[in-house]
Amino acid sequence: MRNKSIHVTTLGCDKNTIDSQRMLGLIEEKNFLIQDDPQKADIIIVNTCCFIQEAKEQSIDYILEYVDYKKNGQCDVLIVAGCMAERYHQELSEEIEEIDGFLGVGHFDDIIDLINRFEASSTADSQIIRQDETYLGDIEKESTSKVNRYIEEGTVSTYVRISEGCDHHCTYCAIPQIRGNYRSRKSQAIFDELRYLEQKGIRELILIGQDIAPYGQDLAEGYDLPKLLETIARDFDFKWIRMMYLYPEGITPQLLAVVRQYPAICQYFDIPLQHTQDVILKRMGRQMTFAQIKNLVALIREALPEAVLRTSIITGFPGETEADHTALLKSIEQLGFDHLGVFRYSQEDGTPAADFENQIPEAVKEKRYDEIMMAQQPISLKNKQRFIGKTLDVLIEGIDEDTYTGRFYGDAPDIDGTVFVDSREIPLTIGEFYAVKIVNALEYDLIGDIKNELAE
Repeated sequence: MRNKSIHVTTLGCDKNTIDSQRMLGLIEEKNFLIQDDPQKADIIIVNTCCFIQEAKEQSIDYILEYVDYKKNGQCDVLIVAGCMAERYHQELSEEIEEIDGFLGVGHFDDIIDLINRFEASSTADSQIIRQDETYLGDIEKESTSKVNRYIEEGTVSTYVRISEGCDHHCTYCAIPQIRGNYRSRKSQAIFDELRYLEQKGIRELILIGQDIAPYGQDLAEGYDLPKLLETIARDFDFKWIRMMYLYPEGITPQLLAVVRQYPAICQYFDIPLQHTQDVILKRMGRQMTFAQIKNLVALIREALPEAVLRTSIITGFPGETEADHTALLKSIEQLGFDHLGVFRYSQEDGTPAADFENQIPEAVKEKRYDEIMMAQQPISLKNKQRFIGKTLDVLIEGIDEDTYTGRFYGDAPDIDGTVFVDSREIPLTIGEFYAVKIVNALEYDLIGDIKNELAE
């Protein structure tokens, strides 16, 4: 009898990508076949997201698409995993009877157990498994799996989770309900994973969590984020070490000093502000005022003049007036972030803000979204232009006709810009770093030339 083929679709954030890679590592170890095409898979696993309404809708769309595969194709078993399985399994079980099983947050190590139960059970028993709470709840359950993550051949950039959960309890966010309280990952487990990733040829390491700034404060190991970064930069051979998701109140002079000391640590700070007006920040449950935010940005730029700063903004939060929005636009110009992402406020079940008065109409959110994005464009262009004439290390990731595409330290994968590299006379290798002279800049991207750089 042939081994079952299994497909995993990953939706949502980079933390979900890691969870899927953990599942695939277990699947590979047990000699199941990993199938890239869901239409050819015996078992389909959808690792879902439900952070905002748009993510929920995307998850449902994929589930319904795979229901059709189950009805008309090769698929025998459909498993819904991740955040949506954790939070809405009862509703999904009642509305979509074709779903065979649920695997909640904190239970990804149980994927083989769940698959084996389907393998050993009859169709009638499968209905029982659908209602079994074994693989749901206990969202703070610690992973005990020692199986290495599944890393596709040729991968040079990947994420490593150093913490889970969140203690901030912002009024708009359901993450603490889905993923639990803040827990730092033990340093030895992180280092063990990094050794494996080194062996797999990873060159760019991206440290992530809901907020990585408080790392280690809940452990007795003596590691905080600056010490963890220093150890990784000193003891491992990654070309780039990137930090993602640093709440502003956790960025300290000690952290900036470590970043300045070690060239491998990217001078890149992803600081989710969500707003700049004190009245809105307070209603959001955020801990900093605009004056403190301005001081922090000035501190970073004084300590690290070449630092690239990213932030995210929520527009249309309940009670946000036109005056608040106008002041936000002005403050965006004052702060001058290199990258800025915008989310339209999403009214999430079970969050305090969902019940706030003065909810903003969708049309107003859309208008404000467009105005913020337009306000950021000239700021982004000006910041990009400061790199013209400089030579930057660029990680080459692809090619389009004669133009290579890549990233420099100031661009995180998937969310930031691109460096377009002219190298018609010199073939480049995907996944390698090259010194590229920047010759021009666009609103979000840089244009570079290797030929001119080599000539010098």
